[in-house]
Amino acid sequence: DLSPWPKTPSDYRAATREYAKQLRALATKVLAVLSLGLGLEEGRLEKEVGGMEELLLQMKINYYPKCPQPELALGVEAHTDVSALTFILHNMVPGLQLFYGGKWVTAKCVPN
Repeated sequence: DLSPWPKTPSDYRAATREYAKQLRALATKVLAVLSLGLGLEEGRLEKEVGGMEELLLQMKINYYPKCPQPELALGVEAHTDVSALTFILHNMVPGLQLFYGGKWVTAKCVPN
């Protein structure tokens, strides 16, 4: 349901719908490869999440313009994603952090 999303520019909703479609296709492929890589039968993880047709796709768009005083910048609070998979479209600006090994680690920006 894209009704809460902006109507302008005119192609925004169509582009968002197509992006969501491509994310769902990517999730299907990732779950299939993970199933095989874990030694499970093909499609097992997809089945465990309830099937791709029923899979909830949640899309968040966060934008943080450059802050002239970075020490005052606020972002998304520390949290745990509750989804089976999380895909992040990164804009090559450092800032995304992961809690790993008991500490916060900044994710590397890797093009493509």
